[in-house]
Amino acid sequence: MVVALAQLVVYAVVHHRLPEQVVSHVGSSGPDGFMAPLALVAITVGVFLAEALLFGYLLVRRRQTVGQYRLVAGLGWGVAAGEGYLLIGSFAANAGLSDPRDLHFPMSLHLPIAIGLCAVVGAVGVALARKADRR
Repeated sequence: MVVALAQLVVYAVVHHRLPEQVVSHVGSSGPDGFMAPLALVAITVGVFLAEALLFGYLLVRRRQTVGQYRLVAGLGWGVAAGEGYLLIGSFAANAGLSDPRDLHFPMSLHLPIAIGLCAVVGAVGVALARKADRR
């Protein structure tokens, strides 16, 4: 839910500086997918909300061990952080471009950052789940 809100905030801040088409996919050779900014925001917010519902459902299920609960909590938090960084960061990088093919968002730099965020924020999710266990 937080990353969905973050995506909306980023859109509100940069929408007036976005080209008519923004990069929706970056392949190994650079940007190779494009769409209208508002459509991309709608899709990414929908994905973030669907994942929040999925992980929320998995967390409230009663048929799991304490370890499984912690794992799901960590995965939910980690996925949100890493995916949110990549999707929102690459979207924001479109601001100010006249041609979206000029996007510079090197995955060799950003993917390790996203993985690091997954690990750190996932650990926070596990820690919060452990704290919840003690109540």
